[in-house]
Amino acid sequence: MRFYFLLMVFIPASALIVEDVFPPMLEECYAGQVDKTTTPYDVQTSCLESFLTHINRNTSSIGLGRDAYDWLDSLGKKLHIRLRRQARRGYYRLRVRKEIRALSEDERDNFFDAVNALKRDTSVSPNKYDSFVIMHMGGAGASAHGGPNFVSWHRYFCVLFENALREVNRKSRSVTLPYWDSRADYLMTNRVDSILFTDIFIGNPKGIVYSGPFAFWSTPTKPATLLRRDVDTVGWPIDPQTIKDVFKKRYHREILTPTAPDGDFANLESHHDMVHGYVGGNNGHMADVNLSPSDPVFWLHHCFVDYLWEQFRKRQTKLGINSETDYPVAPNTEPTHLPNRIMDNLIPTKTNIQGFSNSFTKQIYRYADAPTCENRCGGAYDGFLFCDKTKNACVSRSRYDFVRVNGFRKVKNWYPPIQKGKRVPITTTIKNMKPTKQPTKTEMKNALGADADILTETKSGKESFSAFSRKENTKLTQTSAAPKITKRFKMPFAKPRRRRSVKYTLNGDNLKIGLDINLRLMHELRNSSSVSRTSYKFDNLALSPIAIINKHKRNQTPGNEEIKNQRTFNITFQTDGFSYSGRHMDYISIDERTLTSESVGFIAFEKPLDGETKAYVRAYDSNGEMCRTSCLVSQSMYKECSGLIKITSEYPRMFVDSYNGAFDPEITPFLRFDCVN
Repeated sequence: MRFYFLLMVFIPASALIVEDVFPPMLEECYAGQVDKTTTPYDVQTSCLESFLTHINRNTSSIGLGRDAYDWLDSLGKKLHIRLRRQARRGYYRLRVRKEIRALSEDERDNFFDAVNALKRDTSVSPNKYDSFVIMHMGGAGASAHGGPNFVSWHRYFCVLFENALREVNRKSRSVTLPYWDSRADYLMTNRVDSILFTDIFIGNPKGIVYSGPFAFWSTPTKPATLLRRDVDTVGWPIDPQTIKDVFKKRYHREILTPTAPDGDFANLESHHDMVHGYVGGNNGHMADVNLSPSDPVFWLHHCFVDYLWEQFRKRQTKLGINSETDYPVAPNTEPTHLPNRIMDNLIPTKTNIQGFSNSFTKQIYRYADAPTCENRCGGAYDGFLFCDKTKNACVSRSRYDFVRVNGFRKVKNWYPPIQKGKRVPITTTIKNMKPTKQPTKTEMKNALGADADILTETKSGKESFSAFSRKENTKLTQTSAAPKITKRFKMPFAKPRRRRSVKYTLNGDNLKIGLDINLRLMHELRNSSSVSRTSYKFDNLALSPIAIINKHKRNQTPGNEEIKNQRTFNITFQTDGFSYSGRHMDYISIDERTLTSESVGFIAFEKPLDGETKAYVRAYDSNGEMCRTSCLVSQSMYKECSGLIKITSEYPRMFVDSYNGAFDPEITPFLRFDCVN
């Protein structure tokens, strides 16, 4: 960022940008909440989100209708009411999350029934389940991935979904999210045949999902598509050996992006990405960042990632590290991942660092231990998991092993493809078959009943069991449109990662990452934030400069003038539309060795083609401290103001509306921010 010296020109009262009247409702909220939150940023953000919700008729932050927004908002409020009630009583009744193959049959059926009930419930549009899918779209791509907020965003997301499941009916009140310990699948010889991908659990692994509890699900894509998987084409389940690198570390900065590099086995998000690719493959919904919650296996996978994170946090506690405050921030941390920023798309709103709170696992839920040989595979039925003594680990049964060990003897209900999700009893079971005996052709046909035609003939002429239902209905898959994959998960362990070179420039005392402003704007707008409801074209936006003056406090004592903490930190500036729905964020990086620095930033807002544009601009540092805002009065004089500006198309223009040319150096910044840290 270049140095900016205050060389001002006269700006008449009728200038393009002027200060606007600050809304009394917002001002009263600021005054009333000042003692109720941790930082000034928390106060402002909470009030601002409520105000923007009020002034926009479409209260959805992500393209949802009012009914869905209100319902999602109520989920969080009900949870907080319950927690306050339990706090008064002095105890918390924790939910227990188990590995899905360790659930009892009733627990498993209740979970599947509750998920299907959300999918069928159209009391909100498009339905309650797809409302969660839409929450994961848009700004969540940048806010919930590729940074330290990855773990906290998804932790809160899973709790909200779990709350939704528990309010379906009386049976669902005890439902908790199960987790999928994919390490047990990694150790299989043929992973695609895992018992998890059968009618008993989540349906077939290949092509259109036409068996199991989620058969023939339509997804909220445009155009709509049928749920699809492509298991074991790319990626792999979590490797029980390489995941150990995560637990060799002590701090979050060592296991979370960007301070832990992608492709490093200590990077928890990289392990997570590989599983998305493993299930989604080339054209399955799980392969796409935006569409992945369309497949309910998403919740099982993220619940396990949360389990792993909780194990890491427990280790931190033993080491004397406070997990709640160990939120890593680096110079190259994206603004959407700064600790005091509001989590995009999540309702009710929380800041990123609030997802690091211990309250989740101390007041809401806990995890049953992952299956091991020592705990008898978590109490899982032997037909689902077994202890492989050669690997000293629990391994998932294959669909073939399940029949071989007479697995149906304890499985009464399943989801056959014909009924599309309706549970029916299996009419015949395998009887008098020893677990070590290979079933005969007759025994297999008896076990399959109406599905006995699903037998394949080997080269030797013998028939063998292939699946409870076919692995893939090729005709159905070929005739049904595949989802358009727009943003794939990285496969960091599959091939060497090509690192992008970043140029650094040092201007005066300011260290600034040399990114092209056009690319920066494109990135911010493509991953538009929680209040962005319009897909903007660049022609709709204008740029204007702001002045940022930073003063850094430090105590110096005689003989100790060397600065010990020599690092950079960010000052973020944010523009929220008041006359339009949209948000732009950017930041500058300041070197802590600098006592005083003056810089220029650029804000983006909707171009005032007709009438006027109103926008609210504010700046804050990484600690949540707000910068003091001033507005240009005349020449070089500034006065303190609110930051709410009104922009018209009058001359002299104080913005540029082209992103291809150089910025006009003659334009005087109307806003100045004084930051002290």
